[in-house]
Amino acid sequence: MKILFAGCFLVLLLNVAHVECRVAPVESRRHDDDSSPDRLYKLFIFGDSIADDGNVPNPGLNRGSRAWYYPYGMSDDDHDNSPTGRFSNNMVQSDFLAKILGHDESPPPYAAHKARRGKKSNRINSSGMNFANASSGAVYLVPTLGAQIDQFSSLVSDGVITERDLDESVALVAYSGRYYGRISNSASDDYIARFAEDVTEEIAGIVKQLQELGVPKVLVNSVPPLGCTPWMSRFTNYDHCDKRGNMISDAHNTALLDKLGKEKNVMLLDVNTMFTELVSPKPGSTLSKQFKYMYQPCCESIDASGYCGQYDGNRPLFRLCRNPDEYFYWDYIHPTHAGWKAVMQLLQGPIMAFLGISNLNHF
Repeated sequence: MKILFAGCFLVLLLNVAHVECRVAPVESRRHDDDSSPDRLYKLFIFGDSIADDGNVPNPGLNRGSRAWYYPYGMSDDDHDNSPTGRFSNNMVQSDFLAKILGHDESPPPYAAHKARRGKKSNRINSSGMNFANASSGAVYLVPTLGAQIDQFSSLVSDGVITERDLDESVALVAYSGRYYGRISNSASDDYIARFAEDVTEEIAGIVKQLQELGVPKVLVNSVPPLGCTPWMSRFTNYDHCDKRGNMISDAHNTALLDKLGKEKNVMLLDVNTMFTELVSPKPGSTLSKQFKYMYQPCCESIDASGYCGQYDGNRPLFRLCRNPDEYFYWDYIHPTHAGWKAVMQLLQGPIMAFLGISNLNHF
């Protein structure tokens, strides 16, 4: 397995002299065109709110469904500046990974396919399918990530996802660590380590299932630095990261590396390091000037226990920034479009090398 720590793409960004990043030349890919030697990877997405593009249920405005309501999607020109179920002002990680592969945006959500069954062709979209659901957890929240694998497996068994689809595919497992936020401040280090063992054991099992089902390449996120999220940094008046929160992330990522460190055709995407480089850069780093506001969210709840997009009747219970591009974080947990763009630009080179992609798609 290849592990990404900044990588040669970051080295290039920092303009270190005489360093060159090379990827193996391969045929670029196009969709479903037998006359062309070029083919695109189909992308299958699994995870929670950092990758969801419309699977989270919408029973009406609440904390869990807020991505279906203003101000979410406010910067998304391609969707009429309207919410699409993404937890951002525009795109999320799955969209930028899709762009690296040559697609326009994340594959359509599983919920959209499920809703149209029996009405149109039962084939999946040529770009793949997104199973990520913001309401999912790895182990302790229902539905679990395992339920997404069950949905995927069912489509494989039914022939909706074909052997050819699988042969030309790559999967992303994007878990944000959201349930770790419920660990008590009084929890011991041993308890945190055991908790992380359970969660990463489930993720490793999911990777194995995907490989057994025929997915040839799997990308797996590390957990971002939880202590740097506005949810935790607000207690420092948005001045610095919370050390204990980051310790929990480190416990997860250490356990994840231990379980997947020798797995063939698996790459750990070190989003943790990339988040840290962008929101808590080392002195002198060129990345320190990328965002004016590194810890404070663009969309901030007025009530400490509230959420972005919350209303009391017609009265908004949140403050909204004027320029989301100046902020790394969109709400208390999720990056802005600009935040995700910066992270995925840092990871683009190593992802291309891992997948054998030679055409650089700019975004």
